[in-house]
Amino acid sequence: MAAFTRVLSRRTVSAVPVILFLLAIIVRLPNGIFLTVDEAYHWIALSKRFATTLSTGNFADTFYFGHPAVTTLWLGVAGHWLYDTLTVPEIIGEGKDTFYPLVRLPAALVTALALALSYPLLKRLFGFHVALLAALLWVGEPFLVAHSQLFHMDATLTSLMTLSLLLLLIALQHREGSLLGSPWWIGSGVAFGLGLLTKSPALLLIPMAGLIALFRQWDAIRDIRSFVKALIGCVAPLCVWGGIAAIVWTVLWPAMWVKPLATTWGVVSEILFDGGAPHPWGNFFMGRAVDDPGPLFYLVAIPFRLAPWTLIGVLLWVGFTVTDGRRAWSGSNRWLLLLALFVVLFVAAISVMAKKFDRYALPVFPALTILAAAGICRSAGFLWRGITRFVVVPPQRFIVAGYACAIITLAINLYAYFPYYLAYYSPLLGGGAAAEQILPVGWGEGLELAAAFIAAQPDGKDRPIAVFYQPVLRPFAPAGVAPLQAIQDPRRVDYAIAYIDQLQRNTQPELHQPFRRLQPLYTVRIHGINYAYVYQVPPPVAQPLKADFGEAIHLRGYDLDASAIRSGGALTITLEWQARAPVDNDYVLFIHVLNDRAERVAQIDVPLGTDHWTSRTWRAGRCFSTLYRVPLPFDLPAGTYRLAMGVYDPHTFARLSLRTDGERATDAGEHALLLTRITIP
Repeated sequence: MAAFTRVLSRRTVSAVPVILFLLAIIVRLPNGIFLTVDEAYHWIALSKRFATTLSTGNFADTFYFGHPAVTTLWLGVAGHWLYDTLTVPEIIGEGKDTFYPLVRLPAALVTALALALSYPLLKRLFGFHVALLAALLWVGEPFLVAHSQLFHMDATLTSLMTLSLLLLLIALQHREGSLLGSPWWIGSGVAFGLGLLTKSPALLLIPMAGLIALFRQWDAIRDIRSFVKALIGCVAPLCVWGGIAAIVWTVLWPAMWVKPLATTWGVVSEILFDGGAPHPWGNFFMGRAVDDPGPLFYLVAIPFRLAPWTLIGVLLWVGFTVTDGRRAWSGSNRWLLLLALFVVLFVAAISVMAKKFDRYALPVFPALTILAAAGICRSAGFLWRGITRFVVVPPQRFIVAGYACAIITLAINLYAYFPYYLAYYSPLLGGGAAAEQILPVGWGEGLELAAAFIAAQPDGKDRPIAVFYQPVLRPFAPAGVAPLQAIQDPRRVDYAIAYIDQLQRNTQPELHQPFRRLQPLYTVRIHGINYAYVYQVPPPVAQPLKADFGEAIHLRGYDLDASAIRSGGALTITLEWQARAPVDNDYVLFIHVLNDRAERVAQIDVPLGTDHWTSRTWRAGRCFSTLYRVPLPFDLPAGTYRLAMGVYDPHTFARLSLRTDGERATDAGEHALLLTRITIP
């Protein structure tokens, strides 16, 4: 039995990477619920173009940006191939609900696989418990999950940089032999090359590789001369490491095959000029629209994006390390110190750049989960020793209970924010409501909910929606999209959406100026954040006339068609309304035609509203056009007539109070508005 238990234990331990991969891919399964700005503007179309370029042999056209995003484009090619493979034979149906998840799936698989591959590396460096807890925290860290579900560069970059860094640490841990022949060192170079093909911040691994090559010779350093000799000794390993990365870079980027110098310079210029310049649309920090948020940005953004237990775990580890003093550089804690050094160097480097977004700090998040796991495990050790002073608790039960609590907590947290993990901000710091006032928020999520609200309206599918990020909304807008400037022509669009990203950064404020006069029909609110505001574009008014009936019903003006009075025996009136507040009843509108002796010669009493919107359904901020035909006697004498109107409750016949700067029709009774005068020939 004991032997069976040992074999079962070994099999369970060997299955941990597979279990972690399955857990990671389950929570990272992409969806087609929303589209981010970069996916809509760049990567989905560029990956299709990349595939076409490869098939035609026009390899120079595989350079698009200096990011360079080549691994992302290769993964996009795989996603497009997967979609075509499944839809052409009609295994699955076509449409955005299948297209976006499948295009995103290869990138999600890479991030899940990198996590599973990292676990055995973590176990070598830190032992079973820290490695397992770190991997579980990595699986469930909301910010990492959010970006791993998307078709973008940052999650892939994070996975590859972390793999390369962990392999560097293992190369340092294994002192036997030279770095030049170390499989860990070579593997790190491969991962570095893939990371560099993904995004240029992978270059920040170079100082870490240099330090690790130097630390490998630390015991031989006695004086300045030996130190210089050690520095010289770092050159060959770094050349091998960088050479392997260069080979990966060249082999996997077709543009390097035909234009190596121009392609390389394109990446360098991206780093020097684009990364060093503020975002052209500006930024937002601490409640203000700014060009450069400054050096404190990531020190604020990272804690907001970390799960509470990760932030607390990191602080615990820092506390233990400070308490340890000189003993901190011993055992596995030295590898943790090097991870912490990477976090500091990376954050310091990206803080210098003028262009800042919270996702640029994503590569430090796995390292932070590892530090947090170390802090939590050490705290758990103190807790267990304290408990066992009073109660006898088998360590196995304590450990199992701890892991069970961790898994349950992570699962509940992810479930609570599904599927909008991009909207996750630490509850310790006030959550989304606080983040909205401090950090730039919104990358396209929530726009699909605004489009769904509009599409559900009776007229929501008639005309395009005016929005700033047109490609992001296009897949979710049945009647298409229009630029935000279209609100200046009410005949072109019925609805417009203002998005938090532009409002925070004050992007093209002249486009949002008209919204200040309007009340939103609907606000998209996700986890405490107001992401989008849906406005109805008020239809034009031929004859402005302002009047309020009661507290909720506002008359904006009217249009009069008297051309058929003699031929058709009727007068056509279009009234333009706006609800100032929700209307609580189905009211009746009266229109009286009065002659010069105040006699009523014609009238109508009709329900206020339209076939789709009775007055009881009027929502605050919505505008309505109602058209009425007022029959007139055929023998009506020529002359000037007055049109009086009002609104009343059909149950009590009590008229709604009238407030207006216009003229009242006092001879038509209380609370009657003089709409206009007409002359009948």
